[in-house]
Amino acid sequence: MGVLLGLILVILGWILVPTTNFLSVACACLILVIYSLIGFFGFPPISSEILTLASVFGLLASVIFASEILLEYAILPKDNTSWGAIEFGSVFALYFLSGLFVAYRFKGIKHGILAAIVSAMLSSVVWLIFILLTFYVFRGTARQEFVFTAEGNFEDFARSGMNDFNTFAMEDFLGAGFFHLLLSPLFAAILGTLGSLLGKGIVQLRKD
Repeated sequence: MGVLLGLILVILGWILVPTTNFLSVACACLILVIYSLIGFFGFPPISSEILTLASVFGLLASVIFASEILLEYAILPKDNTSWGAIEFGSVFALYFLSGLFVAYRFKGIKHGILAAIVSAMLSSVVWLIFILLTFYVFRGTARQEFVFTAEGNFEDFARSGMNDFNTFAMEDFLGAGFFHLLLSPLFAAILGTLGSLLGKGIVQLRKD
């Protein structure tokens, strides 16, 4: 359902800003389709209990993503650099902890890594949904202009050489969505591996 909603929002963006480069739209759709295929066919067998735990960590990361996005529009900080650092630092910590907790509980490094990857995929889709929804809902408003100023979007637009800001913003969001969904599971795999090794090590220490 999350992937389907993400696809709808990507296509909606193309409708709202028809000058958006087709390649940006296609790449965003492609990564979402890959997510759905991995979800159905790509994962090795995983128990419902591990999947539930991975989903819990993924939902916690999703709450952090969604809260940061919404709080930007509610509080309107002048500079959100520190917000982003706290946001992604907290999410990465959750990926690490998901690997640690699952590996410790089920005594398997592979289980911990899978849990971290599932958590990352779930939270990344939620991030994309919220980032696009807020862009569409606040599009053209003074509040969004303030948020874009804090994020440096207008400076990036000036450096891009493009002539239409709406086109730039739409392509920027779709590009960010593509790379976020692409890289997030990779970072989660690394952090999940580290967490799993620690979790497995704790199990061994308790045995000794």
